[in-house]
Amino acid sequence: KSQAKRKARQEESQKAKREAKRTKLTTNLIIALVIILFAAGIGSFVYYRMTTTQASSDYSAYLNADGTLKNVTPTDYINPLDYKNIIVPKAEIEYTEDHMTDDINSLLTSNKVASTDATLAAVEGDTLNIDYVGTVDGVEFEGGSTNGAGTDLTLGSGSYIDDFEEQLYGSHPGDSVTVEVTFPEDYTSEDLQGKDAVFEVKVNSIYVLPEFTDEFIAEHAGDVATTVEEYKEYLKASNEESNLRNYLVNYINENASATSFDNGHLKYLKGIIKNDHENYYTSYNQTMMMYTGKPVYNSFAEYTGMSNAEFETYLDEQSRARATIDMTYQYIFSDAGLTIDDSDYEEITKNMGTTAFDTYGKGYLMQMTLQNEVISYLTENATIQ
Repeated sequence: KSQAKRKARQEESQKAKREAKRTKLTTNLIIALVIILFAAGIGSFVYYRMTTTQASSDYSAYLNADGTLKNVTPTDYINPLDYKNIIVPKAEIEYTEDHMTDDINSLLTSNKVASTDATLAAVEGDTLNIDYVGTVDGVEFEGGSTNGAGTDLTLGSGSYIDDFEEQLYGSHPGDSVTVEVTFPEDYTSEDLQGKDAVFEVKVNSIYVLPEFTDEFIAEHAGDVATTVEEYKEYLKASNEESNLRNYLVNYINENASATSFDNGHLKYLKGIIKNDHENYYTSYNQTMMMYTGKPVYNSFAEYTGMSNAEFETYLDEQSRARATIDMTYQYIFSDAGLTIDDSDYEEITKNMGTTAFDTYGKGYLMQMTLQNEVISYLTENATIQ
């Protein structure tokens, strides 16, 4: 019995040692696996951070206070552009009589006046001011009345349900028109879907164009002209200057070229470009949420329509193009001996809005001022033929 008990104790002791060894081995394996997974996670995160551009809202980060690039000498990286011999085809900037007619009509249209002349008959394209009360089975429904406040409706716009606008063709100011319609089956209000409705419409007025006279110009465009002829001269001069400036901007964009780039400059630009895209993605989704109750894009990747790698390629291409243009502007500014005064900077900040400095910083605003001065210089010196 004594020998049997000793043997049993020995076997139990050996079994306990074996279990302890297995437990220790298992624990060590688990710890090793956790370490491997943690290291893999850290590695993936580091790799992602290294290969993915981080958005930056610091627009002036790589710019000096005067708008020039930090630690970048443009002539080290670009092919200097021949900006002193730019020839602009006249046809590219010409402001024609047709253009002038369109702009004058646009001014008149934006200042239409409501007429109650009963001899006027509404036609397609006319804007009417109307009041209406809508009923279904003789009962007024919610949202079916203007409550006497009046509302504008342009005939042919399709902004009202089918057949509503058509029944107002030929009506006159002061007319009362009974409009009978049927709401579509997919109408936004379920209570009205497929229902027949009657609208009692009162035509208050029809908008008409004012006469294009000296008095009209003095009242509505007095800051640039006081007579019709002065206004036409202003239109021609200002539009041809604007066309010329646009031509020269495109000229630089299309002809600027670089041989190499400063990596810090590219990284800065990629962060700014991505930040602009993220801001647009967010603001657009927020706007659509207000109107539709749901976002247009479920993710930033859906917005871009690209994989992370594809978007990084896009950012690289865009940053190189923008760096080339920025350096070319700075080269012309320096080579032509141009300068910026306070009024130039104040004009840019005024056009950008009161929060421009807080959003972009002085360096970025000065860079815009610098580039604007370059275009002004080229405008004065380009040959038009």
